[in-house]
Amino acid sequence: MEYDKIKKDVLISSNSVYFNIIQKKIEIVKKMAKENKKIVLNPIGLIKINEKEGKFWIEIKEQFRPALKELEMFTHVNIFWWTNQNDTTKRRSVLISEELPPFYGDDAPSMGVFANRSEFRPNPIALTAVKIIKVDIKKGLIQVPWMDAFQDTPVIDIKPYLPMTDVIESADYPPYLQHWPKSQEKSVEFWSQQEN
Repeated sequence: MEYDKIKKDVLISSNSVYFNIIQKKIEIVKKMAKENKKIVLNPIGLIKINEKEGKFWIEIKEQFRPALKELEMFTHVNIFWWTNQNDTTKRRSVLISEELPPFYGDDAPSMGVFANRSEFRPNPIALTAVKIIKVDIKKGLIQVPWMDAFQDTPVIDIKPYLPMTDVIESADYPPYLQHWPKSQEKSVEFWSQQEN
């Protein structure tokens, strides 16, 4: 009986602490919204491409290189980059993609930018999941097999690809995109057909 009372008191106390933390976070967000605070992003590096040799790598700024520690233990990485060559007021104002690339197929409707991967969007952030070939912490280099970005594109963040959080086995496409491959590994042939 005494144990149940203690357990109940601890539960109430834990919930109260959790509630207070949530309340404080909400107050901070409300205050930031009132002040109309801007979000500041600082590039951590650049995408580098040697077209002659077909080599791609991410060059990390010197002050951020310690953050590469242990990245080489992972097989893949998520690269978040800023589509700087498409960063214009006009392109940031695009909310509906009326004309989609041919690989979407003839049946694909126009769609909101939150339903596609267009670089024309309110915040031109792109994401590429890619295999890690090699990490050189001293030089600040992450060698990768490919990148769908231009030379000197700013990189804004890097996170390891984690199957536990990044693979969703039940994920699927809308009916009009069922012709797309179900994985990056299976997409090589698909992309080679798009180039022809």
